[in-house]
Amino acid sequence: MSYQLKHRETLGENLRRICRQQIEGAIAVAKDEKKPNDTPVHETRKHLKKARAALKLVRKEIGRGLFKQQDHCLRDVGRLTSEIRDAEVRLQTVRQLEEASQRHGRNAYGKLEVMLAMELENFIAAFAEWQTQAVPLLEQASSGIDHWSLDQFNGKQLCGAVQASYKRARKALAKATANPTTENFHAFRSKAKPLWYQLRILRPVNPVVLKTLGDDLHSLGDLLGRAHDLSFLGERLRNEHGKSQWQREGHKLLTVIEVSQSDLQRGAAELAEHFFAERPRDFGCRVASWLEEWESKSSHSLAKALVT
Repeated sequence: MSYQLKHRETLGENLRRICRQQIEGAIAVAKDEKKPNDTPVHETRKHLKKARAALKLVRKEIGRGLFKQQDHCLRDVGRLTSEIRDAEVRLQTVRQLEEASQRHGRNAYGKLEVMLAMELENFIAAFAEWQTQAVPLLEQASSGIDHWSLDQFNGKQLCGAVQASYKRARKALAKATANPTTENFHAFRSKAKPLWYQLRILRPVNPVVLKTLGDDLHSLGDLLGRAHDLSFLGERLRNEHGKSQWQREGHKLLTVIEVSQSDLQRGAAELAEHFFAERPRDFGCRVASWLEEWESKSSHSLAKALVT
């Protein structure tokens, strides 16, 4: 897999490669040079999130100015696609709920689905130039990677960055459990997701344990993502005024959303409290020990290859 550390590359070279590949992937989607597995918007945003997670690992080493410039370029591309993605999420969520209702012999949200499909088409038309606008921003972010000064980047710095991500997510979890609002759970999800990507990058240093940790974080993110999608749809329904044809369906759906969202958040909180039970320093030390052992094996393999 390309989104992970490899032997025969320094840590700095690894992170340059990983970040560059994700930005190049986003450029390829924006230029229609790569067939996406999902919608172009969704595929582009996945590349952006993975690139930004890798970028955060070298935040201190490349300097605040360069980090901010590149991160803002990637963020701004995400903003170009946000309205379309939001409309996609609302439609996908209703379709999932509609499928569930059909399994019980009902066709509960057909009118609402039609309305949201039309809304998505309108957003796609309104932001038809997003790809053209995205490419120069992505190319600017990519060119900045050439200026990363990472010759002395080491395992201690990498583990410190991962520990900081863990600490930020843990702090956001504490806030969400103390005050379980939609906004706080969404903030926690936004902090946990970069950590998930960063653990994917580190997976080779301890494949078994880091796969388990990554799977747990992925499950957690899935629960929070579904809860967020439901709340996002609910917000859209509450903001509708007048006597639309689908409003009756919308009112019925709001009850389903509120119950389901609460259940998902509760399940996510239970899983998260187990995952983040460890102190950040202890978590960082564990990762550091795995990385140190992995690097020593890498050095031994390289030395052996040079001798033979």
